[in-house]
Amino acid sequence: MTHSILLVDDNPDACATAAKLLWTWEYQADIALDGFTALDLVEKHPYALAIIDYQMPGMNGVELFRRMQRIRPAIKGIFLTGHTTLDVVYPAIEAGILRVLPKPVDFEELLPLIEEYAGSPA
Repeated sequence: MTHSILLVDDNPDACATAAKLLWTWEYQADIALDGFTALDLVEKHPYALAIIDYQMPGMNGVELFRRMQRIRPAIKGIFLTGHTTLDVVYPAIEAGILRVLPKPVDFEELLPLIEEYAGSPA
């Protein structure tokens, strides 16, 4: 059984590209361009997985994921970031993020993680 995935990135082109690939792989994916929209969507939908950019205006990915988990404790998270330094990776892992991947994302590396955390495509 496959579950919905939430993509959160303030770059609309990055979200659109990732969403198109997920749809091609037969996943259901929604897009949020900021943390507040993401929280609103998490309130309404039981996402299995959130793929989150670390650096966004208004709220960083760590704070966003912590808030998501308060709403949906079972949600899993993957971070995509251009800054894979310890000051980013350690707080992400501490917040419950399962993997931190560098940008630009290698979709061949990402797909097996999506299958593991969200289930196989339909």
